[in-house]
Amino acid sequence: MRNNKVIVVGSYNVDMTITTDVFPQAGETVIGNGLTYGHGGKGANQAVSAARSGAQATLFAKVGLDPYGEQAVTAMALEGINTKHIQRSSGIPTGMASITVNGQGENSIVVVSGANWELSPGEVEHELGLITDADILLTQLETPLDSVATAIKVAQQKDITVILNPAPAQKLPSDLLRDVDIITPNRIEAEMLTGIPISDEDSLLKAAQVLHTYGINIVIITLGTQGVFLSLSGESKLIPAINVEAVDTVGAGDVFNGVLAAHYSDIESIEAVISLAIIAAGLSVTRTGAQTAIPDLETIEAYQQQHSASVPGNLMCQTLLL
Repeated sequence: MRNNKVIVVGSYNVDMTITTDVFPQAGETVIGNGLTYGHGGKGANQAVSAARSGAQATLFAKVGLDPYGEQAVTAMALEGINTKHIQRSSGIPTGMASITVNGQGENSIVVVSGANWELSPGEVEHELGLITDADILLTQLETPLDSVATAIKVAQQKDITVILNPAPAQKLPSDLLRDVDIITPNRIEAEMLTGIPISDEDSLLKAAQVLHTYGINIVIITLGTQGVFLSLSGESKLIPAINVEAVDTVGAGDVFNGVLAAHYSDIESIEAVISLAIIAAGLSVTRTGAQTAIPDLETIEAYQQQHSASVPGNLMCQTLLL
């Protein structure tokens, strides 16, 4: 399977994770079970996932000129990620995410963007202009939309395949979407982008078709424990998730996207790559934290070999029960 040269344009956050049995209601105080600090942000998570899956990964991001920013650059470099394009902001602190995880592994997150929101279109255009041989651009929506649009436009001009993970959920302009090759929303994000409530197979097909009308070739809608819905070339199918016990779902979507970017080469290989990405995302929710939970390629392939009769691949469902 191909190992791509992947550029990730996106965010870096310090993750402050609190574990508790139940989420507090408005005005309520509950006692937490633990507190940890770690490296996060959708951009950084996806870059680490791609790198651990074998890609040559480069991260374009912006952090503060503070200890957290220094730690971010060091941590990414230790993962083998090219950090030469990480910008530093002297007036704005490094981004931070406050994450609460309950006893069922569900999470609630508040993000303070900090330096992430200072990543300018001019900086993105300049830094991307220095790249001549990338295969994949992977980007999300935790940096300014103008910067995301610039990254996508430059990538298309350089004939780099564009994967957009449209998270956090928001509406997007059609001129941005038309330059996207692969889009990977979850159910909520797909509903936001298309205006179609998703409840069954028919509504999934309709939502995918709306996204195709913008010129997007491959639509991948992630459905958590129900798997991944794939639509391309007039065909659609559901690739099921693996059966695991979730401990912490933070970052699972980022793991999926990182592995997808690391190995995607063409339409013929897309189902096999999605299956690998599903395994990676599934394994990540069995551990706590964002980047601490990201599996490497050896672990992913070992699981695939051990569960060859039951992992996603040729197992396709014709109907969806949502």
